[in-house]
Amino acid sequence: PDLHVLISTPFHPAYVTAERIKKAKNLELLLTAGIGSDHIDLNAAAAAGLTVAEVTGSNNVSVAEDELMRILILVRNFVPGYHQSITGEWDVAGIAHRAYDLEGKTIGTVGAGRIGKLLLQRLKPFNCNLLYHDRLKMEPELEKEIGAKFEEDLDTRLPKCDVIAPTKLPDTERWLEGFATLDRRLLPPESHWP
Repeated sequence: PDLHVLISTPFHPAYVTAERIKKAKNLELLLTAGIGSDHIDLNAAAAAGLTVAEVTGSNNVSVAEDELMRILILVRNFVPGYHQSITGEWDVAGIAHRAYDLEGKTIGTVGAGRIGKLLLQRLKPFNCNLLYHDRLKMEPELEKEIGAKFEEDLDTRLPKCDVIAPTKLPDTERWLEGFATLDRRLLPPESHWP
C-alpha cells in the first residue's frame, strides 16, 4: 500500500488487481520488466490515473531460451517420458515412437526480431535448417552467421517446416488464427508446433 512504483515480471507476476490498486494510495507507476501486462488490471489502472509501462527487451534471452526448451520438450517427446518416469512405467518404444532429433529438421520462426534472432542463434549448433519470416530481412552478414534463410511468403514456407516457433506478436496471433484453419495434410507428416 505504500509503494510509489511497482515492478513486476510476466513470469512471476504480482497480480495487480483493482483491489490492490485501490489500497495503494501513493502508486504512480506499474512497470513490467518484460513484455506483457496481462497480470495488471488495466482498466483499474487507467481509472486510477496510473502509468503502466513495459521494459521491452529485458527478458529477450529468457524468452528465446524458453522457446528453445519448448521445442526440445515437444520434439523429444519429453512430457510422456516424464509421466512414465513418475508413474514407474518404462516403455521406451512408446516414447521413442514420436521422439526426434533436431538435427536435420527444418525449424521456422515467425518473426526475427530480438527474440527470434536469439532463438535462431541458439538453434544453429543443433544443425537444423533454419528459416525465418519477418517484415524485414536480417543483415546479410548476420543471416550468413546464423545460417538462417529468409522466407518472404509465410504460407509457402509452412509446408517446409518440421517445427514452427512463433516469436512475434501481434503478427503471431493473426498467423495462429490462420493456422487453426490450415489444411494440415499440406504439412510434413511429423510436423511439430510448440
